[in-house]
Amino acid sequence: MGGKIMVFNPTGVKRGKGTIALSRRLTTLRGKRLAVIWNGKLGGDILLKRVSEVLIDSYGVSGIEWVSDRGDTNRVLDQAVVDRIIATCDGAVLGAGD
Repeated sequence: MGGKIMVFNPTGVKRGKGTIALSRRLTTLRGKRLAVIWNGKLGGDILLKRVSEVLIDSYGVSGIEWVSDRGDTNRVLDQAVVDRIIATCDGAVLGAGD
């Protein structure tokens, strides 16, 4: 019974090529147009539609652009979709998880 047990460290090592600049936060949501991005996970559309209603009713968001162009839950947004969001929206809301 005196066998060995191998224990692995599950933490990763960051291997980036520098830093990424974050976008500035919006100072207000009132009057802003937001993209709401759904990744295709079951039930996420229901949650994000309710979040959209709250953003409009309680925070004065002027419009929502619904984005579900991912095809499946493992792909990133195509650059053309990102460019469209940047051109037509002031910010974005997305959810991830199960």
